[in-house]
Amino acid sequence: MVDTFIPTSGVDVRNLSDKVLLEQCERFGREALVLRNKFRALLPEVERRKLWKKKGYGSVFEFGKRLAGLSDAQVSESLNIAVRLEDKPMLRGLLESGEVSVNKLRRVMPIMTCENEGELAEKVQVLSSRALEVFAREVPREASALDHRHVPKSECNSLFAQEHELGFNEEVEQRLKELKAKGIDINEALMEFLDKREEKIIQAKVEVTESLPEESSRYIPVRVRKIIEQEYGTKCAKTGCTRPSQELHHTARFALTKSHDPNLLAPLCGEHHQIAHAIDIKVQEMKRR
Repeated sequence: MVDTFIPTSGVDVRNLSDKVLLEQCERFGREALVLRNKFRALLPEVERRKLWKKKGYGSVFEFGKRLAGLSDAQVSESLNIAVRLEDKPMLRGLLESGEVSVNKLRRVMPIMTCENEGELAEKVQVLSSRALEVFAREVPREASALDHRHVPKSECNSLFAQEHELGFNEEVEQRLKELKAKGIDINEALMEFLDKREEKIIQAKVEVTESLPEESSRYIPVRVRKIIEQEYGTKCAKTGCTRPSQELHHTARFALTKSHDPNLLAPLCGEHHQIAHAIDIKVQEMKRR
């Protein structure tokens, strides 16, 4: 987006159009955030030199409040994160330049190390604060993530002990109980149903894929969206994520395939979609080296 800059000095803002007024608000808002980030990055040095005391302020907290409208919590956070960044020059540089906020760095503090500093420096520049929080929360458990589909039956809870969690209605619950009373293995019956469901989805994918044109536009056809929803439901496809899906992510870059093959699509929440694209950008950069 190209800013349409109009100096506010000598201009009656009441005469600005909605479009120009919004552009000015967005422009000044971005500049204010960058300047505030830079100010917060200076506070540790202000505290080290006791500059606030030399200039007649009661504390570094008063210094931050009077000069930049910072709360005590924001000042304290700025001082604390500076300690964590002492041996991390890349992240410290991003903070001091105003390119990255303290708020973003706070999200990745639990996983911040000298070894992963380079990766985090890239992530904090392209991901939102919320996406960084999700990324940081999932990193420690990626290596030990278990596929719950392979949990032994002996370790599974009873079917009816989970009936309220699974949301069975009275009719379904009654029919399952009737099957059980007849000596029919309910687990086996349900597995048969689930296997047939998967086969039906696989066949539908084949039919949809065969009907797709060789090169597609960016618009994802309704029939493709429907089969994806049948397979994944309305939640994010990332294991363990329970947030609603917001985007259909092409696991193979659309720019290269020009295809909406449902086998190469996954519904993701906004945060995991950002993370997926950040990873894809990183992979492409490594390939070009």
